[in-house]
Amino acid sequence: MIRVIAVDDEQPALRRVGKLLEGMEGVLVTGLFASSAQLLDYVLASPETVDLALLDIEMPELSGVELARKLRDIRPDIHVAFLTAYEEYARDAFDVEALDYLLKPITEADLDRTLKRAGKRLHGRRGEGDSPERPRLTVRSFGPFSVTTGKGEQVRFRNSKGRELLAHLHHARGRTLSKAQILDGLWYGQDVERTQVNLHTTVYQLRKDLEACGLDGTIELAKTSGGSYSLRWPEPIEDDVALYEQACREYEETRSLSPLIRAIGLYGEGFLTGSGYDWAAPRQAELELGFATQLEAMADAYVSQSRYELAHSPMQRLVQLLPLDERLHAKMIALLLLAGREDDARKYGKLVIDLIDDQEQSALLDFARLSADPAALFK
Repeated sequence: MIRVIAVDDEQPALRRVGKLLEGMEGVLVTGLFASSAQLLDYVLASPETVDLALLDIEMPELSGVELARKLRDIRPDIHVAFLTAYEEYARDAFDVEALDYLLKPITEADLDRTLKRAGKRLHGRRGEGDSPERPRLTVRSFGPFSVTTGKGEQVRFRNSKGRELLAHLHHARGRTLSKAQILDGLWYGQDVERTQVNLHTTVYQLRKDLEACGLDGTIELAKTSGGSYSLRWPEPIEDDVALYEQACREYEETRSLSPLIRAIGLYGEGFLTGSGYDWAAPRQAELELGFATQLEAMADAYVSQSRYELAHSPMQRLVQLLPLDERLHAKMIALLLLAGREDDARKYGKLVIDLIDDQEQSALLDFARLSADPAALFK
């Protein structure tokens, strides 16, 4: 039996979630609340176990993300999933280790998936004699590379090459990297003898940085192939790239918006943003290509639901990502027309003049404006 509480300041949405939960087998709804304060009072006063809290993100006084942080402080055993109509909060949701991120209006299928995910976590925890879950090591690669221990302590790198080396080893995904591969990746084109010394110094210092956080023995040295290195993280580990790929697979299997929103939220500003790591360039390009596909899928899904304003954000990011793609500019203009924003569509058409010549720009605007069915561009 999974004990669930929920909070939403919009009564119709709260009633819908309650009704869906009550119709599901193995679920006990122990509280439905109209404000964060009410939910917090219940959790503080009630001796009953709560397994899962469903939190609306946009609430007055205390947002869902802020509420989740307070719940982590007072009842870290409670799993959290967020309910919202907007995707831009997804990254914040996973920063507080949210179990899931559900898009309103909540469907029974999405809620069932969240409950199954909670059940698996609870089963794993209770299967160990109700012992507390082992804190997870967290590795973040979307944005600047960082590592945080289960105790919340972030690894402090004393030099930039130490951070880069750890990122390189991490993204080798358990494979060993020869010294030659590392030297080419981190010090390409530099004096060989000097870079050999740099590598040894960097490895030594990096081990010290990791040991300072209790991560002893993480970097392993093998004497094969003239010497090679590998990374062995202590389990369990939460890796944002792995979570991103998992959400992408889930979307491909279910075509549900919720995993798509999770993926886009996790991607954030991109893989190892601003790092300048040459060895990461192929992976950056691969992930960026997939991300563009996800943004377009999200925009198409919102348009199919006639939720044109929600479709605007992913389309805007998409045309910024691929500014020379005339097809995407046509879709943006069509979207504005579908939303009844013809003036904005005309203004947008003028903005693309600097990217494509006047004849093509005019054709794009005419194509979108005069099409009998602008929505067809999103199918």
